[in-house]
Amino acid sequence: MGVFSPDSEFMDFLGKVTDFIILNLLCLFCSIPIFTIGAAFTAKYYVSMKIVRGEEPDAAKSYFKSFKENFKQATAVWMAFLAAFIVLAIDWYNVIKGSSQSMPFGGKVALGVISFLVWSMAYCTFFFLARFKISNKELFKGSLVMSLMNLPYMIVIFLVTFIPYIICAWYIEWGLGIWILCTTVSLYYISRGFDRQFSKILGGQNSESEREEDNCTQSDIKGVLSGSVNMQG
Repeated sequence: MGVFSPDSEFMDFLGKVTDFIILNLLCLFCSIPIFTIGAAFTAKYYVSMKIVRGEEPDAAKSYFKSFKENFKQATAVWMAFLAAFIVLAIDWYNVIKGSSQSMPFGGKVALGVISFLVWSMAYCTFFFLARFKISNKELFKGSLVMSLMNLPYMIVIFLVTFIPYIICAWYIEWGLGIWILCTTVSLYYISRGFDRQFSKILGGQNSESEREEDNCTQSDIKGVLSGSVNMQG
């Protein structure tokens, strides 16, 4: 079998890389209206976790399928987080340049911890929504507990998420290439990490393309979720 044969490992790898690039670009363009960011990221994670599980979805078709199906809930959840981010941004502005510059160091640390926790919850929330059909109450609870249980991992994700943008600002002429490389690699590894976490929650089950939804009780998995959730197919 030749390297460039359609069934070769190299071409399979190249196809997955292309799919991840497409997903990042679709997510970028679909996030432009701002209020669609929740649905855009949910759809991206929905397809990326399918790819890392060895499935072969049509990246664009599956992306817009998830975007449409999760739009209402993802948008409502995103609006809640956006409101929280705006409040935190105002607080940080007051701390840096406004009336709260004299805030004690302990207060600044507390604000930093709260800000990171809110960001971590938001990050986990859209991965949860991409994998499960779940109520908003259970969604927020599961995201909070998962972010706390995986705090070191969330710190790494935070760094690999934002450092590429700093690098792009330093090397603006190579910005697009750096962004594509970093976001493609990080999306693969982060999606694989979350998919493994969800597989543990599900007792090793994995969803398959076009499978029927399964009901999975999570009461005994360290409280990450309680009640029943439905796996997205």
